[in-house]
Amino acid sequence: MSDPYAGGLYHWWHLSRVSPELLAAEADDWLGKPGHVLDIGCGLGVELAHLAQHGWRSCGIDMSAVALRRARADHAEVAFIQADALRLPFTTRAFDLVLDRGCFQYLDPRQRRAYSAEAERVLRPDGRMLLRACLNCAGIRNDITEAVIASAFAGWTIDFLKPVQVPSDTREMPALEVRLRRKM
Repeated sequence: MSDPYAGGLYHWWHLSRVSPELLAAEADDWLGKPGHVLDIGCGLGVELAHLAQHGWRSCGIDMSAVALRRARADHAEVAFIQADALRLPFTTRAFDLVLDRGCFQYLDPRQRRAYSAEAERVLRPDGRMLLRACLNCAGIRNDITEAVIASAFAGWTIDFLKPVQVPSDTREMPALEVRLRRKM
């Protein structure tokens, strides 16, 4: 598979400003005090740069070398690493917050529990995860539902789960916005 950031494919999902979901979670004080944040599938690093400006120590991972090169050039205050969401290269309990704005829906259903376990592993007790899971992949309805989220994140506390329209620079996409909390 070619790198979607090398062509123009990423324009379908990229948002060049901070997402309304992150701003709402921040305004609600749901994110907690600034600490360490990890963005899984960070793309060009827009949300991490925003959080870094608000005192968070920010790190993003992505599989795209092109996206990471651009993110590093635009956001020197953020650490970016090429890594797989199923094998995070971080110590246990390294983060207070995890973001995912478009990675989860691309996982094979058999990988979802492993993904959840990895996110849980790197979060501190009572750490939070802001998940935005799109209901379509490449324009085709996928199997993401509230039940899929509940199953994948069994053992987590779901503070908030609702259907939303997630904006990109080119369109809006139906998604589930989920605020999860790792149990103590």
